[in-house]
Amino acid sequence: MKRRSTSSEEEPGYITVVDVRDYAYCPNIVYFTKVLHIKERVTEAMEYGKEQHEKPSLAPIMPRLKPAKIMEAVELRSNKLKLVGKVDYVILTRHGEYIPVEVKWSDPEVRGGPKRHHKIQLAAYALLLEEHFKTTVKRALIYYSRAHRLIELPLSNADKREAKEILGKVQKIVESETFPKARRKGNCNTCGYRSFCQEGFMESSLYK
Repeated sequence: MKRRSTSSEEEPGYITVVDVRDYAYCPNIVYFTKVLHIKERVTEAMEYGKEQHEKPSLAPIMPRLKPAKIMEAVELRSNKLKLVGKVDYVILTRHGEYIPVEVKWSDPEVRGGPKRHHKIQLAAYALLLEEHFKTTVKRALIYYSRAHRLIELPLSNADKREAKEILGKVQKIVESETFPKARRKGNCNTCGYRSFCQEGFMESSLYK
């Protein structure tokens, strides 16, 4: 695969798969990162997670996968979708199947399933892989390294349509520069953008 000097996260005019993932987690994050260009406040836990993620390993799950080929840190780009991304691993099976794999330093949902925004992220990678390799991606894998849990998830056409829909919503936020005013269900205490969502910040004259 052709490598470019420009990182997939720096393509001007393109949305990244990480942006799609972030919108699925909370639309407000897209506004802070893509419109205001605010960087997330990094906590000690996040730093540790980043260190762990920078050295992802598929060794614990290799016996189960038995791949014919493993591609690491695969950069993908779609001129049609205006979407770019870099997936941790792409596995090519002996049957010619392409499987995107993400390694996460975190835990799955309480009931053991994948987090929704992670599934959307992998559906977006599937779109890129399908266009690049002229194939159909039927499944993906998430390895939650802290929990030592491997989750295989089927990717349906509905999942890929949802990823496309979210991509369109991200593009709309960037083009209109409109704050989505999302109220995410759940605990926001661990979010590095929490302080920017506090009452008064977005109402200040500086950001009108």
